[in-house]
Formats: sequence, structure tokens, C-alpha cells
Amino acid sequence: MTATQPSPRRAQREATGPVRRLVIVHGPDGVGRSLVLDEAPVTLGRAGHGDGPLALADDQLSRQHARFEGCQVHDLGSTNGTFVDGQAVDQAPLADGTVLRVGQTLLLHEIIEARSQDRFEPPTAGLLGPSPAMQRVRGEIARVARHAVSVLIQGETGVGKERVAEAIHQASGRRGPFVPVNCAALPADLVESELFGHVAGAFSGARAAHDGLFVAASGGTLFLDEIGEMPLALQPKLLRALSTGSIRAVGATGARAVDVRVVAATHRDVLEAALGAGSFRADLYARLAGWVIHVPPLRTRRADVLPLARATLARLGAPPHLTADAAEALLLAPWPFNVRGLEQAMMAAAVRADGAPAVDVGHLDAALAGALGGRGTSEQAVAVPLALRVAADVPPDAAQLLEVLEYFEGNVADVARFFGKDRRQIYRWAERLGVDVDAARGGP
Repeated sequence: MTATQPSPRRAQREATGPVRRLVIVHGPDGVGRSLVLDEAPVTLGRAGHGDGPLALADDQLSRQHARFEGCQVHDLGSTNGTFVDGQAVDQAPLADGTVLRVGQTLLLHEIIEARSQDRFEPPTAGLLGPSPAMQRVRGEIARVARHAVSVLIQGETGVGKERVAEAIHQASGRRGPFVPVNCAALPADLVESELFGHVAGAFSGARAAHDGLFVAASGGTLFLDEIGEMPLALQPKLLRALSTGSIRAVGATGARAVDVRVVAATHRDVLEAALGAGSFRADLYARLAGWVIHVPPLRTRRADVLPLARATLARLGAPPHLTADAAEALLLAPWPFNVRGLEQAMMAAAVRADGAPAVDVGHLDAALAGALGGRGTSEQAVAVPLALRVAADVPPDAAQLLEVLEYFEGNVADVARFFGKDRRQIYRWAERLGVDVDAARGGP
């Protein structure tokens, strides 16, 4: 693929209406490059066999592998097939987020609909993910961070709302600390004291004065996660703190000024239900939601899955490498627990990989591996030594191909199943690498 990756904003300027593009997310051609598609047919094939924007350096592609025409992909009788969302196809429609696999290359089909007010920002160390959706989130952070407005972050459990809040704090220029608190985890009888502090003797057990979290966050940012769980009786006091910039500790007779930026977060459905039931004050919601940032679920931003997976492996000290089978399985997963679920899955995979050079589909949880419908998990692949299994996803060198051939006693059908390829691909490799298939069989 020879085209460079345009930003969503640039892509929108270059075309009217929604922009469709293909983005490489895994493969021998590298990642990140993309091609904007229009109505003109585009053929994808192996580099070195004709020019074109979709000529890829993947020797497991056919010379003319697939064609993109309108919102459809057509397989051109390729040797190793074209897979759409995990299924082999002759032709199939392409939707936003469709995962395509050709050879060892994985691509995403994205549809970008940018509004004139959208701002797109690239990934940062704290907020990874190249998807247009996360670029928008980072753009919202850049816009609002240095303003005194309160921010409400909405999103499902595990999407990374606290990381968004911390990114707001880091970009705000405020020199005080970032203080996160989960409102749902605070004991109901101690919420007021935890937030606003108390004086000595204010209640039974209050032997000494306590400043509280508002004071702890002075000059910085107080992040109130699960704000929908805030007790109704305490909401007027929180509203007053936000309105006046002052707090009154439990048992105190006077108020105390505090310089605190409040960022709150919740699942939108939870807060809307609380508002409807009258257990959350509308005036407090209005004060908290001066600016609303919605963090979309991971299943709607598949371009972020593999960078997050690799970053988790690197953080664990494991090689941040994924085979194409493992990468495809991760892309196809629904991720009900979002980024948190992905991180847990990669922690388990790193343990199973146990120092292997790459995480393969066999190292993933069975529910994740099942997305491939058995591809990459044949009995032969599971039975062979780990050193061979982890090499099965990349084009082998001569020594590796000979080792696998000898393991299967020259049975090319078994070798083809091991690599997940057609038998003709094995013979092509053998010819190119100078490997004698008959010698592996013990023949003359």
C-alpha cells in the first residue's frame, strides 16, 4: 500500500460527505498506512506484480487477490482467500469497522464523518489509539482542558474514563495534584467527611481533624468517578461547592475556599436513569455537565485494539508482538468490558506465551480464539512444539520451512494446515527458498 495515512480532518477536506478508507492494522507492510476509497474499483495484490495503491509486500497474497468496488469487496479467486469479519467470502459488503484479512495482512474499513467543529488529535502516551473516535476525544480534551468549565465524561465501564480525566488535568496547566475518587466505593456514612473533611469531635470516632479530598486536590483536579452513585442528601452540598468554590467541613461553623477543578464521570444510562427517578438533582447535573465528553466503547473503535494490546504486552515486559491469527481474533472480539477487559486478556496471554517471541491465537482465551472458527488452531498446530507454533504465522525462512516439513515427514497437506495456507503456497515457498520437499520425506 503506497498511500500515506491522511488525518480524518484532511480526508474530510479532500472529499465531500463521508470518507471511506482502508487502514493497515497488522502485516508485513507495517501498520498505519491507509488509502481513501472512492467509487473507482481498486485491486489489491502482491507487490511486484503490477503497480497500484494496494500492492502489498505480503507473499501470501495472490498477484490479483481482491477488488474493492463501491462498498463491496470481491475475492478474485485468490489462493489463500479473503476474509471479512472472520468469514471467507467471494464478495461481501463493507461497513464501518469491518475487519478484512488477506494473507498475513489485516485491514480495517473505516467510514469517517467529520463535522466542521471536530478537532482531531494524535495518540499520546496516556491515551493511545489512532481511531477517529479517539482522535475526537483527544481533540475535546485539547479544547476544554485550560478552561475553568466542569467536565462530565460519559462511557461504559472500562473504556478509560479516568485516563481521559487525567489527560484533562495534565493539559490544564494546573500545578496541584490529580485526585481520583470512586463515589460508589465510599462508605455511605462517610462520604461527606471524605469529600469535605471534618473537625475533631464532629462525630463518634473523629478524634482528629481531617481535610478531605477537596482540600487534597487544591490547585489541581478532583475526579469524581461514578458520580451517579452520589447520595441524594449530599448533592446540595456538592452543588454549593461547585457554585461558590468553597466547602464546609463536617462540624465546622465556617466555609473554606478551595481552588479545585472538578471532573466527573459516569455511564450515561446510569445517570439518565437516576435523573428520571429523581435520585440525582437536575441542577447538579447541569453544573457538572458544562462540557460533556463521550468515550465510545472499544467494539466501535477497532483501530485501537491492537495498539492497546501491544502496549499492554510491552508494559508487562513481554515481546509486544502478535501473530496475524491472534491479531484477527482480538479485532473480532466484542470486548464487553472494553479496554479493561482487553488488558486482562493480554495479561493472561502473556502468562500462557511464557517468553515466546509472539502471542499466538493458542495463547488467547478460548472464547477469543473461537472467533476464527478453528483457523490457526488445528490439531496439527496445537500438537507441534511451541517454538514451531509461534513461527507459524510469518513467512518462514529456509531452515524453518525444512524443520516443519521434517516434523510432518514431508506431508505437504499437514504443513499447509499448520501454516493455515494452501498446499500451493508451501511449494512456492520451497521453490523460492531452495528447500527440497522430497528430502524431507526421506525420498531420493
